[in-house]
Amino acid sequence: MTEQFEQCPDCGVKLPTYDGDNRPRHAYIGASASCWDMFSNLWGANDPPLAPMPLNGLILDGYCVQHYGTQSPAAIQSVAVHLLAMYGVLRRGVLPERAQWIRERAVRPMKIHRHKRRHWLEPLDQSSLLTVRDIVEPTDPADRARVAQDYVTAVADLWLAAYEADAGDWFDRFIAG
Repeated sequence: MTEQFEQCPDCGVKLPTYDGDNRPRHAYIGASASCWDMFSNLWGANDPPLAPMPLNGLILDGYCVQHYGTQSPAAIQSVAVHLLAMYGVLRRGVLPERAQWIRERAVRPMKIHRHKRRHWLEPLDQSSLLTVRDIVEPTDPADRARVAQDYVTAVADLWLAAYEADAGDWFDRFIAG
């Protein structure tokens, strides 16, 4: 039997599929089943393990921004909230361990409904970015963690080069304010 592959529609990584593939997919994140499975193992089970590094907590944010899905209120919110977490830590000096505070603050109840606070950010060409496969490929946890740091900063740099004004405005209005 020959191995078959599927390409993730958002990050472009090609990963093996499985016969009778019925693995869960995320409701609004645009990842292929194989890509989502690999990320879920890394994020949820720390498998393979990563050595402790300052930006490990932002892997979730990088993945959710890189896997923007299709235009819907949930996808718009997801990309914005996760971009805000990276923006806050990498551009505004918020401590990495406070990224969850940014995420929670971004969706807290306000007069403006959370789905009306942000708009769709047109997806970017991400073909040069690292993927979750690049993070899990090294055999050493320290090497994996270094790749993860590069992944987070590369995703943030690409998206903030195009949308830093939006992120800054949203941060000022909905996080710092």
